[in-house]
Amino acid sequence: MSPTFTVVIPTYNRAKFIRKAISSVLKQKSKDWKLLIMDDASTDKTRKKVEKYLYHPNVSYYRMEKNSGISKVMNTALTMIDTPYLLQLDSDDWLPKRTLSTIKKYIDKSKPKTALFYGNVKIWRVKRGKYYNPFLVKHKHFRNKYQFLKYNRWMVAPRCYRVTALREVGGWDTSDKYEGRIMEDRRIILRLIEKFPVRYINRKLYNRTKHKGQLTDRKMKRRRNHLRRKTFSHYLKRWGNRYRAVYGYRDGYLVIKRLKKVRRRRR
Repeated sequence: MSPTFTVVIPTYNRAKFIRKAISSVLKQKSKDWKLLIMDDASTDKTRKKVEKYLYHPNVSYYRMEKNSGISKVMNTALTMIDTPYLLQLDSDDWLPKRTLSTIKKYIDKSKPKTALFYGNVKIWRVKRGKYYNPFLVKHKHFRNKYQFLKYNRWMVAPRCYRVTALREVGGWDTSDKYEGRIMEDRRIILRLIEKFPVRYINRKLYNRTKHKGQLTDRKMKRRRNHLRRKTFSHYLKRWGNRYRAVYGYRDGYLVIKRLKKVRRRRR
């Protein structure tokens, strides 16, 4: 019998972090999982770091032929999965021991078509291999798709997806000029939330790191803001132009401050 979850670790040049991510899956209280490590053609010692875990019958490793970006990596993983749920674990993050068992309980008591499960996240700063000053980010339940569209806090995590829902919406979008390398998390959730319910779990289910290697330069911020505006506009139009976005900036990133209802002229 196939397990419930495939934990997918997409990685690119995160050799110094990836063992912590892998170990957190092996230490899960629930053993109802497979682990798929997706290497986006790393040029560091990732393969060497991973090799010691490949003895485990439920752990597998796949290396992309060339560096392709996160969305193409996740779409490749989606073709390889035979479990009902896919949980994405970034290779510099890790899971608390009860993440999978907690999510499994909520799956069992949620609507069958629920496409995404997520919880609260502890953020850790990392410097010289030391983890310090953690703080908790509590996410929220989204009553409708517009609430998620304008949500401008840390991206929700963990992102545990129902595999059939991912396939129904066509997986991750790679049609933009950046080929899905940017903002893949928000964009896949927007694809899902317009068709399916999502479920918030008010438990700490994920540990995320904040470190120097993640800092983005001005060029990357410009790219992200360009894609954010295009994405926001696309979905507002797709959803019937009922609202107009009032934009602002938070930490240099474009956000929707509020949505203004569009008044229709009477004929």
